[in-house]
Amino acid sequence: MRESSNGQKNADTYRHADPVVDQALDWLVRIEAGGLVDKRTKAQFEDWLAAAPDHRAAWEDVHAAWSSPETLVAAQELDISLREQPVPISAASAAKPRQRLVSYSMAAAASVVVVVSATYLASQWLPRMMADYATNVAQMRDFTLPDGSRMVLNTDSAVALDFAEGKRGVRLIEGEAWFDVVHDAARPFHVTAHYSDVQVKGTAFSVRVDDGGDTVSLQRGAVDARHERSDIAVVHLVPGQMVTASSSSMSPVTQFDAEQALGWLQGRVVIDAKPLGTALAEVGRYFDGKVFVLNKTLLDKTVSGDYRTDHAATAIVSLAAAAGGEATVLPGGFIIIR
Repeated sequence: MRESSNGQKNADTYRHADPVVDQALDWLVRIEAGGLVDKRTKAQFEDWLAAAPDHRAAWEDVHAAWSSPETLVAAQELDISLREQPVPISAASAAKPRQRLVSYSMAAAASVVVVVSATYLASQWLPRMMADYATNVAQMRDFTLPDGSRMVLNTDSAVALDFAEGKRGVRLIEGEAWFDVVHDAARPFHVTAHYSDVQVKGTAFSVRVDDGGDTVSLQRGAVDARHERSDIAVVHLVPGQMVTASSSSMSPVTQFDAEQALGWLQGRVVIDAKPLGTALAEVGRYFDGKVFVLNKTLLDKTVSGDYRTDHAATAIVSLAAAAGGEATVLPGGFIIIR
């Protein structure tokens, strides 16, 4: 929860890095999306504009972007998204706009509250209630576990630990983690993901969970990857190999490029001749915002690049240009590619 420019509490979770732009965005939601503006609100807005020169400059920037054709298209897509996505009752109540949606601009403005707040609450806050350690988007954290093993959490990840009664276990709730495990022949180290359990005694490897399943990539040592279904054979990996466990099977074992797969450990994301759609999904893991691709033909264009994870917005703009498109960066964490 944070306080808006009128002193009321809002349920939106997005906060612009520049506090003046953040205030301008609050006023944009109230004035452009809130329907009829009363005299008191208008006077408060005029007072805010006159309080400092950078207030008016920030307002003109966000209002110009809001009035652009790109924003109208984005608002239409967001309005459709709002209708299609279920919203938890409690979150919907917390993020309820003061007035009814009256235009596509309102749909876009409400999306800052509803899409970013309600769906974020459902998909991230609730699972993280069970986590011992977690990271935000674009954040990476390095931990020493109770047995001395090292764990690095990638962007937007969460884990729960189980080291009670001599056990060595980590459950990957979401995201990706890399482990450098201290050798202990008497106590195997387990990493449990959505569909798999990885058992090691001392090695370095990563586990990632996403819509495609659980991907285990072995950097050093040896691991046994077990599926949650007992009728699926255990997979033994040697360095440089990876395997993915889906809900119903284990994939064939394949080789992986450590520079690409583990580049995030050095704060890099490496794209090597991949479709733009795939590249955006990978770089987008480090971008705390929304990307809209209006020209869908660009998604199949092949792109490559080596980017910093802490400059994801710049990487997205560069990838769009490499595919022959053009990116427009809007206030509020939106990038539109056309």
